[in-house]
Amino acid sequence: MITRQILEFIKEQLDLDIDRDEVKEIENQLNSENDFYTDIDGCQYRFIHEDIIWDTYVEEIKQITEDCYDIKAPHWLSIDWEETAENCFVDGYGHTFSHYDGSEEECMFGEENYYIFRTY
Repeated sequence: MITRQILEFIKEQLDLDIDRDEVKEIENQLNSENDFYTDIDGCQYRFIHEDIIWDTYVEEIKQITEDCYDIKAPHWLSIDWEETAENCFVDGYGHTFSHYDGSEEECMFGEENYYIFRTY
């Protein structure tokens, strides 16, 4: 069942070709990972489970902020990263996770919901 869902998602939603080995790899990762990257038809995608998407997003916003800005604040000053992430969350997760085109896909595989982002 999950194999068919993967095939349908890749062909219908992403409009890409996929081989049997790639399907098996994705299925194995869906069964064991909540956040993973995979190559599909020469493109890289990131799959993030709905249970961890927000926490992953908050951590990514923190990392981007620290990498891009020289925040000259004492170490004892606390930044509310949750609120900062809420302020940044305007158009969904795609602008942060999809470095390729800012898109965001969502799909159920079995009983589990994943967000899918093209990263290149």
